[in-house]
Amino acid sequence: MRNLIKAAGRLFGSTSPDDDYERGVKAHDREDYKAALEAWLPAAKADHAAAQYRLGRLYDLGKGVVRNAVDAVGWYRRAADQGHGEAQARLAEIYYYGCGQPKGIVPTDEALSVLFPNGLTIEQDYKEALRWARAAAEGGVVGAQAMLGYMYASGFGIAPDYAEAERWYRTAAEQGNAAAQLGLGTLLGGGYSGPPDPVEAHKWFRKAAEQKNVMAWYYIGTQYAAGLGVEQDHAEAANWFRKAAEAGAAAAQRAIGLLYARGLGVPADPHLAETWLRKAAVQGDAEAMLQLGHLNSRGGGMQPNLFDAATWYRAAGELGHREAQKIISQMYFTGSGVPRDEMEAARWLERAAGQGDPQAQLRIGTFYAEGRGVTRDYDRALDWFRRAADQGNTDAVYNIGMLHSLGLGVPRDPVGAIQWLERAAGQGSVLAQFRLGAALAAGDGVPQDYAAAALWSLKAAEQGHTGAMVNLGRFRMQGLGGERDIVEAIRWLTAAADQKEPAAMTALGELYGHWSDRKDFMQARAWLERGAALGDERAKALMERLPVPSPSNASEPNTGDRPRAAGEA
Repeated sequence: MRNLIKAAGRLFGSTSPDDDYERGVKAHDREDYKAALEAWLPAAKADHAAAQYRLGRLYDLGKGVVRNAVDAVGWYRRAADQGHGEAQARLAEIYYYGCGQPKGIVPTDEALSVLFPNGLTIEQDYKEALRWARAAAEGGVVGAQAMLGYMYASGFGIAPDYAEAERWYRTAAEQGNAAAQLGLGTLLGGGYSGPPDPVEAHKWFRKAAEQKNVMAWYYIGTQYAAGLGVEQDHAEAANWFRKAAEAGAAAAQRAIGLLYARGLGVPADPHLAETWLRKAAVQGDAEAMLQLGHLNSRGGGMQPNLFDAATWYRAAGELGHREAQKIISQMYFTGSGVPRDEMEAARWLERAAGQGDPQAQLRIGTFYAEGRGVTRDYDRALDWFRRAADQGNTDAVYNIGMLHSLGLGVPRDPVGAIQWLERAAGQGSVLAQFRLGAALAAGDGVPQDYAAAALWSLKAAEQGHTGAMVNLGRFRMQGLGGERDIVEAIRWLTAAADQKEPAAMTALGELYGHWSDRKDFMQARAWLERGAALGDERAKALMERLPVPSPSNASEPNTGDRPRAAGEA
């Protein structure tokens, strides 16, 4: 029937849509896009799907017409509605990424509404993208199958479905699509749809690499660098990274730069490291900017340059790199490479905290509690501490307990404070263990319980907290929460005194002058003198109560530079 219509058209001097389409193809092949447009337009209006798709391409690429995504989508949709797979695939791409206004077009141009009544932009629409990608994929368009795999893997606009992602990736990969081979390797290597299989991933990366897929070169490099699916070989990793880096892949440029910085697989060369990292950074790679900051900060074979380090950290921070934001905050706080500025330090810290970094949340909470770089605000401090605590930050849990204990940002609540301290102490916070032990001994917010106080003090003391050592020594000295144990008391108090803790020296003075069964007033006085010299007022008061030494005792020679512990010669 179609051939009959074409013959009739030639007989009466008119052309069929197929003839118009073929004439347009020939004009397009000789790059006469205006003639192609004129030939395809009547065919497209006659519902010739291939002509509609080709017109969409002209508007999409701006060939023979002013580039306009809206007109392109209009023609693509007419072709797609007739089942044209390539039109469906291109619609999926446009809706997935969105399409902005062409360069050089002024938004306020009064002629725009006349020339482009439907506008110039296509908004991102994941739902439409998925619909058209699925239609094209089910119709056998390999590129759409790869794209559908990517959509299910990335989860943009839809819930991730790694089984579906693998199914569509594999369908396209087995037909030789390099992007799908890369995606399939990534899924298999990362264990997204089952146990990680780096060996199988390497196979697919190799297939994509044979088609000159630059990111496949990079991923093969990462496998050799980490020894995943292949024997670890930094020299081989460097070869693959260099290949991808020279092709312009920023991630590979960063990777080869780091190998030069660390001397892995290549001779250590900070200048080459800096060159490759800079290439990646110029492309907007935030991690490369961070590494440039590290390189300039530490030197690594070059002259350290804190000013340049701050510049790169700031650049990475502007792109949202949380670690860089924390570092540049600290540089402003200390005045390293930049003028000291607590307000700027707080600003960068709050940006990192706002992205969910628990350490930044803890620190900015401390800033608000102390009024450093910001107006003191205990409510905001408590809010940031709570956010960090929700992510398991033990120090934040402890700080919340202290705010409740002191009534800062919340009404004073000793009972609530104990609950927060117990939570932090259970998570291993040495400060919370110390405070909890002290609160249990004092009966502040809880019934007095010396046995529990001694238990928590022991946990903190074993982690090196001098205050806990002093408290534990006193408990053992006085038999609080257990049997008196003078030897154990001396052990803990001496350990704290060796760390220049005056309260421990005073306690040792009390032990030798009062609590020990065998009094030693010379030892007691020596320890109290040391405590008093370090400013402990209690030590000064206790010295006044000590018996005055007899002349015979006063003449005894000094046995050493420091007071003797029990059992010393």
